[in-house]
Amino acid sequence: MDATFGTEDSIARITLAEAGVVEMNQHDRLGFSLAEYQRRVEDVLARMGQSGLDVLLVRGPENITWLTGYESPGYYKYHCVILAPGIEPVFVLRRFEELNIPEYAWLTRHVPLDDWEHPPTVTARTLRELGLAAGRVGVEKQGWFFTVDEYETLAAALPEAKFVDATRVVEEARLIKSAEEIAIMRRAAAILDKAVQAGMDKVGPGISDDLVNAEVNRMLLENGGEYMGLPPFILSGPRTSLPHQTARSERIGDHDVVYFEVSCSQYRYAAALMRTMFVGEPDPAWRRCGEAVIAGLEAALETIRPGVACAEVDRAARSVIESAGFGEYFRHRLGYSIGVNYPPDWGEGQILSLHAEERRLLEPNMTFHLVPLCLVYREFGFGCSETVRVTEDGCERFSSLSRGIRVV
Repeated sequence: MDATFGTEDSIARITLAEAGVVEMNQHDRLGFSLAEYQRRVEDVLARMGQSGLDVLLVRGPENITWLTGYESPGYYKYHCVILAPGIEPVFVLRRFEELNIPEYAWLTRHVPLDDWEHPPTVTARTLRELGLAAGRVGVEKQGWFFTVDEYETLAAALPEAKFVDATRVVEEARLIKSAEEIAIMRRAAAILDKAVQAGMDKVGPGISDDLVNAEVNRMLLENGGEYMGLPPFILSGPRTSLPHQTARSERIGDHDVVYFEVSCSQYRYAAALMRTMFVGEPDPAWRRCGEAVIAGLEAALETIRPGVACAEVDRAARSVIESAGFGEYFRHRLGYSIGVNYPPDWGEGQILSLHAEERRLLEPNMTFHLVPLCLVYREFGFGCSETVRVTEDGCERFSSLSRGIRVV
C-alpha cells in the first residue's frame, strides 16, 4: 500500500504459499482500487489523530470491509483489524477464514485464531507484541460485535491502556462516498430496477406472493446481485400493513395491494427500493394514501441539497403526509444513510438518519434511502422509496423506475 506500512515484527505475514493457494494477483477480487483503500486508511488515521487515539480496534464487519476489502459472511466468528499510525494494519481472525485474505483484501499481516482460543486474549497479546499495550485504545463500544467479555478481557490484560469509545471513527468516514463507491451503488441500483420491475410484472389475481418473490430473487441473482443485508419484503393484502415481513404463500386477490421493498448488493454496497401497486381499482383511501406518500417523497427530493439539516428533509415529507390525513400512520424516520452492508441490515442508519431530531447538515456525496411508508394496521400499507446521492445543488436518484400509482 504505502511506504509507511510493512514494519517488521513477530506478527504473521501471510503469503500465497503459506495459504496453500495458487499464485494469483492478490488484488483481482477487490471491489476498489488500491488508491481508494489507501485514501480510506489515511482518512481514518487522521480522524484517530484528531481524537487522540494511539490504536483502533475495528470490529464491525462493514467497517472491516470498507477499510480492507475483506468479505465473508463468517463474521459471526471473531474478526478484528488493528489500526495504528506507522504500521500496516493487522488482522486478527479465525484460522478457518484466513484463506480469504489473499483473495479479498490488500492486507498482508494477520494473526490466525484457532477455534479453541479466546479471541480477546489473543488480541491483547498481539497489541503487546506490536508495542501498543498502552495509550488510548479506541474500541467500538456501540457496535454489535464488541462484547462485554471482550472489553473486560482487554481491560484486565492491558491495564496501562485507556479504552475510549471510537464507534464513530470509521463510521463517519464512511458517510461521504467516493466516485468509486457511487459507481458501484449505481450498478446495484440498475440490477435492482430489473428485479423489482420483473416482480411487479408477475403480479396478478391468484398469483402467489412466493412466486413474485422468487422472480425478484431470480432477477437479482441472475444479473449479478449478491446476498442482501435483509431479505426482500414482498407482501399482499392486509399483511402490507406489517413492517419487515416476507412472502408467505398467500394468493394475491383480484382487489388487492402488493408491496415491494428490496435491496441489491454489489461488493457489499447496497441500493434499496420500495414500490406499491394495486390489483383492480384501489379503494379511495388506498389511492389517497399512495398519492400522499409519493408527494411526500417528492417534497423530500426537492429539499435535499448541501447545507440542509436532516430534520428539514424529514419535515418536508412528513408535512405533506400529515396534511393529507395520514400522519399517524407514518411512524418512523424518513430515511437513513446507505452503503456498505451485511446482515442483519442493508442500511447505515446508526451513522446518520433523516428524522426530526437530527440537526447535522447534508454534504455532497452522502447517500440515503428515503422510505416514506404508511401502515394502516390490518387494512393496508403503502410505501415508495428512492436511494439517492446528495449532489452539489440537489440530489441524484439511482433508480429509473416510475413512482406513479400502478394498477393492474
